[in-house]
Amino acid sequence: MGATALDAWAFLVPAISFVQVTVVGQLIISEVLAAVMLPWLWGARDRLKLPRWFVWLWGGWLVSQIVTDLVMRSAFADYARGWAAILFTLTDFAAILVLAATPRRARLFALGLAASGILGFFIAPNIYAASDPWKWAFAGPVGFTLAAALSGRRSARAPLLPIGAFAAFGALNLLLGFRNLGGVSVLTSAYLLLNTLIGSRQSVEHPSLARATVGGLFCVIAALGILQGYDFAASQGLLGATAQAKYSEQSGSLGVLVGGRPEILVSTQAIIDSPFLGHGSWAKDSKYADLLTTRLDFLGYDVGAGPSDVSLIPTHSYLLGSWVWAGFLGGVFWIAILLLAGWLLLNLYAVRLDLAPLIVFSTALLLWNVVFSPYGSSSRLLATYGIALCLLGLKLIRSLDAGPSPMRFRGRGRP
Repeated sequence: MGATALDAWAFLVPAISFVQVTVVGQLIISEVLAAVMLPWLWGARDRLKLPRWFVWLWGGWLVSQIVTDLVMRSAFADYARGWAAILFTLTDFAAILVLAATPRRARLFALGLAASGILGFFIAPNIYAASDPWKWAFAGPVGFTLAAALSGRRSARAPLLPIGAFAAFGALNLLLGFRNLGGVSVLTSAYLLLNTLIGSRQSVEHPSLARATVGGLFCVIAALGILQGYDFAASQGLLGATAQAKYSEQSGSLGVLVGGRPEILVSTQAIIDSPFLGHGSWAKDSKYADLLTTRLDFLGYDVGAGPSDVSLIPTHSYLLGSWVWAGFLGGVFWIAILLLAGWLLLNLYAVRLDLAPLIVFSTALLLWNVVFSPYGSSSRLLATYGIALCLLGLKLIRSLDAGPSPMRFRGRGRP
């Protein structure tokens, strides 16, 4: 398949991802198209390698989910959707390893994701988009367009441009109530600032514990600083009356982060109750919804919680959701993704890449989503794209020089 055709598909596949049909669950046309195109896509020479560790951990996740569903006697509609989600994770990832294998195609894919968000708003809008169009329709597309547009040689020659742009975009999101994207954007800005101050155009010669420690400390300090800054601004009404009221409602004994994602209070309990086997696809048990209300009240949170008529075990996390559904091996898969994304950020700041704004933004978003977002049908392309960009970032770091890689994720070229 020629480079021009790959460029076109790199944009078109994500751009039509808003088109869904109902077949037991929601089936995304882009995922079906990507799976059908795999034999042709994998004929491309310029593709990222599919790592062995990914295939083995993915296989463990799938087998664990199948065993759990058989033991728990999950309903067909539930396990069909659960198994399909895991299968599409691999086919999506394999396709994106080709479609986002170069900086140019990685940017086109990001623009395709942005186009899907905009087209979806006008053609098949999210049920929440009418009440909050910025959060549910426009913020994500603007973020990916910004990241793709600022990932080039011109921006690399003016590094303050992406730093300032992401800082302003983050502030705008916080003012408009989209806190997680606001935090991700401000963290991206801070990371790019560190990269500008100490990064070089030469690859690092050896894996360095000292360098990784510096990167880790910076990320932790930056994240804590952003959280403290938000706490102060929201509590003082600097982000508006709505943000102040929401902050007050979600402030309890464990802070606003848990108040904003209270599902962690019971998803962890569900894991403790069945740590190895899991509860099955689309796991249902109304006692956990009731437990959530009890624990929120005990910890001093006031988020309008009450006994729920939805029996699904609350999770709201790639990691915790997969662990609750599939058991231990479902959690291990996403822990490995956290380690991959973390390792990239621990090393990327030391080198300067033209694609850094897009890589850092998508990786920070991936880290947030793995911990705090549900792994729904609309998440799979975004998640696997983020994982592929982590691998692309590590490859680009190696390509700066003939020196050894900061970390080797070895894998065969074909699954």
